[in-house]
Amino acid sequence: MISSLTFVAPQLHGDGRAIRRPAFVPRSTLPLSAACLVANGVRETLSRLLALDIDVDLIEPSIPGLTERRVLLDGASILRVRGRICDGFVIVRPADARRIVALAFDESERSDRDDLSEIERATLERVIAALVPLCNTLCGTLGPTTRESADRAACDLVTYFEVRTTGLARLAIGFALARDPPEDIAERITLDDLADVEIEGTVSLGTGALGVPAFSRLAVGATIVLDTPLGAPGTLAFGDVGFAHGACGVVDGRNAISFIGAA
Repeated sequence: MISSLTFVAPQLHGDGRAIRRPAFVPRSTLPLSAACLVANGVRETLSRLLALDIDVDLIEPSIPGLTERRVLLDGASILRVRGRICDGFVIVRPADARRIVALAFDESERSDRDDLSEIERATLERVIAALVPLCNTLCGTLGPTTRESADRAACDLVTYFEVRTTGLARLAIGFALARDPPEDIAERITLDDLADVEIEGTVSLGTGALGVPAFSRLAVGATIVLDTPLGAPGTLAFGDVGFAHGACGVVDGRNAISFIGAA
């Protein structure tokens, strides 16, 4: 499970302050690159079908709660796409459905008071159906497509992201998956991967404690008494980690340490 730090809705306190408290929420493991491929496909498909120059923004994948899912799907047109990896959903909410129809018939807007005619509903279904193949990136090989109720989809979907068009032709197309992709964990690092890495080591021959007053009086020629007795083993350390004890000496004119045991 991967979580992200976020802030909950503001809570009003008695002194008039509104505080947003931090919280950890589940984060989708759907690769952003996969969602970007879908977003680019939406741009190309809508540009072709609606004969418009369209740019899009991507609302990154998330894992909404049940209440959020019900709000997102309320009254929406939902197609469920059976896939080899998992099921996917293409979601168009009522206001966006009216905008698609208006754009298809070269209108600026479509009133929510008027029901769609039969030809308008057929046009909307054709546009939504043209977006279904984009789910191949998310779900693998695609199978049959069926209409899904908002209640059932709210129970089944896990990961959700949205593609929104920009400019004057503003609308949103939602995509969802019935399960979040498994976290991609890389292979373990082996010693072979670290063969060219150099680690700087130090050998400590003596240790001791020195009070602050004595430290402040240090000068050239001062003698410091160490707690380590003469002839005691030295300690080999890498960074702050003690690695081994050993006898210190000289080999071929260079200082050396011979291991006695682990630190």
